[in-house]
Amino acid sequence: MHDDDQTFSCPHCDRRFLYKPELEGKRIRCKCGEKFTVEAPLIEEPDSYSLGDNPEDEDDGPDLMALLSSAGGDAAPVSAPAASGKFCPSCGSAVGDTAALCIQCGTNLKSGKKSGKTSVVPGWASSHENTSSAVRVKIVGAGLGLHGLGYLALMLGLTLAAIGGGMLAGGNSTGETLTLIGGVAMIGGIPLLVIGPFLGLAAPAEAGRGLLIASIACYLGGTAFIIAIAMGAVPEFLSALGNAPFLIGAGCFLGFLQKLSVYLDDDSLYTRTEFLLKTFFLIVVLTFLMFIPLLGCLAVMAAMVAQIVFAFAYAGTVCQAALSALRT
Repeated sequence: MHDDDQTFSCPHCDRRFLYKPELEGKRIRCKCGEKFTVEAPLIEEPDSYSLGDNPEDEDDGPDLMALLSSAGGDAAPVSAPAASGKFCPSCGSAVGDTAALCIQCGTNLKSGKKSGKTSVVPGWASSHENTSSAVRVKIVGAGLGLHGLGYLALMLGLTLAAIGGGMLAGGNSTGETLTLIGGVAMIGGIPLLVIGPFLGLAAPAEAGRGLLIASIACYLGGTAFIIAIAMGAVPEFLSALGNAPFLIGAGCFLGFLQKLSVYLDDDSLYTRTEFLLKTFFLIVVLTFLMFIPLLGCLAVMAAMVAQIVFAFAYAGTVCQAALSALRT
């Protein structure tokens, strides 16, 4: 059989496409909206031969059915090798040439470590749930978009307020206008920053909804704790723990973004969330080092630089997650 005559079908809607060798091992999106990996069509072995026919004379390539039989009877179909010939070092599954994570076993292809986050068919395990899942993911994308806009507005407001305050200290009246604009930006950004994660609760369980719930609970608990401290209802020795719930909540939210990246099968987003988590834990360590006399000043400077890097990376990651979810 010639390649021009070979076809393959979408496993979700059975729509058939013309097979081309360069498509083998690549993930494509069908017109029905689902993603799947293109596998080379198997060459069918003739049911029987006439007397005198010699199957060896047929120039149709290797007998793939016989190879499957010799592998152990009813062997399960395996993924077609990626076009680059790249395989996961842990489970041997074929992966794309630019993949950062094996979605079969969760192995990070750069570090070789398992993340424990796998998604055999990311987010689309059952065809009858596709429409519902797609709508829920788009709601998550809208929520992340609002959260990202709120974060950018808050950062802009804080920056303008800081610049305006400095100008006022120097006797420049323009600083009052900048401070006012900064305040308006912060007031407008905070509601968006808060509403976004609540819309994210529409996420399917396998997309990290549990981590998002834990994050929201930590932020609500932290806010209540801060109010209790301000009212004097908390012993003074416990007031130093006021930031702890927010740190835990931030870590949970970053974990949610990483889990979502696996669900969406977005390797670039996964790499970004991994960088964010490492930067976040670095900031936490530096925060504790600030209390050591000999390292205090250096820790403060390093933490400031890390926080600036984190702020820009976080804004970009949230926006990318929103766009990736909205495109599903």
